[in-house]
Parts: sequence; C-alpha cells; structure tokens
Amino acid sequence: MAKDAIKFVDNDVTVVTPPRKPVLAVGLGRGGGGKSTVLAELVWRAKAQGRSVIVADGDARSKTLSSLFPDAIHPASEEMPDIKAFLADLLNRMVKENKSAVLDLGGGDRALLELGRELRLVEFCKRRGIDPLAIYCLGPDEEDLSHIHTIFKGGYFRPERMVLFTNEGVIRAGQHVAGAFERTTNDERFKEIMNAGARSILLTRLACMPQVKGLPVGLYTAAAGKAGLEPVQEFMVEDWLADIESQRREEGVAEWMP
Repeated sequence: MAKDAIKFVDNDVTVVTPPRKPVLAVGLGRGGGGKSTVLAELVWRAKAQGRSVIVADGDARSKTLSSLFPDAIHPASEEMPDIKAFLADLLNRMVKENKSAVLDLGGGDRALLELGRELRLVEFCKRRGIDPLAIYCLGPDEEDLSHIHTIFKGGYFRPERMVLFTNEGVIRAGQHVAGAFERTTNDERFKEIMNAGARSILLTRLACMPQVKGLPVGLYTAAAGKAGLEPVQEFMVEDWLADIESQRREEGVAEWMP
C-alpha cells in the first residue's frame, strides 16, 4: 500500500493520500461456486465506500451481475469475437475513465485463452496504471479445483494479486466445512496456487441468503437497516460482511479490492 505523502501549504502540513489505482477484478471459477456473490459484494463494497465501479457481465448464460446491476455492460453475444470486443471496450473505458471494473467471464478459461493470444492482459494493466486482480472461487468438488488450476496453469491471467475464495455456502447440508475443503486444501494444485502468492478467504454460509438475494438493494444497504429486513436477518448480513472484511484485512488484501 502506498504511503501518504506530506504536502506543505503556507507553512501548514497537509496529508495527501495518493489516489487509488484502478483495479481489474476478474472472477474465475465454475458456475455454482459463489462467483457472482463474491463479485457482487465487491461492487456493493466499493459503492458503500464512495467509489464507482464498472460492472462487466461476460457470463451470457446466467447474467447474474446484469440482473443485480442494471448499468452492467455485456457482450453482444456468446460468440468469441463479440466477447473479445467486449473485453477490449472494457479495458479502453477503464483507461479513459480511470475507473475500476469487476468482470465475470463465465467459465473464463476459453475467453482468457483467446484474448491471451492477442493481448498480454497483465502486462497491459501494469503499463496502463491498472492493478489486475484474480478472484478464484470454488466449492468443495474436485472439478472446482481442476477448473481454476487449469486457468492458473494456462497463465492467460496470472497477476501477482490473487485471492482464492472457498465457499461454505455451496456445501451440501450436514457436511462440515473443515471436512468439505480438507481434500481441496491438501491438494497439490491448491498448494501450488497458494505458493504462487494467492491469499485464501473462507466465504462463510449466510443463512438468510435466499431472502437477501430477493432484495432490490445491495448487501451493505441491507446491513445498514435500509432494506426492511427483520432485525435477526439484518444482523446476520452485517456480521457476514464484517467477517469477510476482517479476513481481507488479516490477509492483507483489503486494499487490493476495487
């Protein structure tokens, strides 16, 4: 994190906080791993802290981000030329507007492979003053880990900043979180990603998530008591968000977010 600068104005000392660099947060993982929830939380978090973020929904099948954020941008179709044009437009807008973006690429690997043949995405971000951030999301199934490891090994988008979310919310009823993810965390592929610098965060289960998902407002608005939730549900959301933020700070990644 950049240190604050000291500025002298008429013998007065003023602390000048360096402006935040735009962040390109790319969600990666199979469907059903909680990726949309993680990305939506990042958007709501940025807005709650007074920052504007471009929401880019490249998942033409589920379109979850588009349903949550009416101003989300999306490709004209599922065809690869349209997806690549969509990504190029997003990057151009980020540079011109100096604004962060949260991007869901759906499956991710094919689009990144195609784009990687034409553009070194991480290098582009670095040269244009953007911090690239990989957001890996996975449930306890072996296929979840295989999917993100394939993307990681492919190297199409392997920035220095990587956060790996293991999602308790997709564990089958009655299965304990430690047991569910024990095989995953002991897997050499998981360790390889962690050894490359990834930070791990457990996305705990939010019991009232079904009720919250139906709200027309974001999680932070709900936690602030402005969504009409019952007090117990409101507390659950507030506590859930506080836990995620606490883990982000413990892992030193809070300032990585958009």
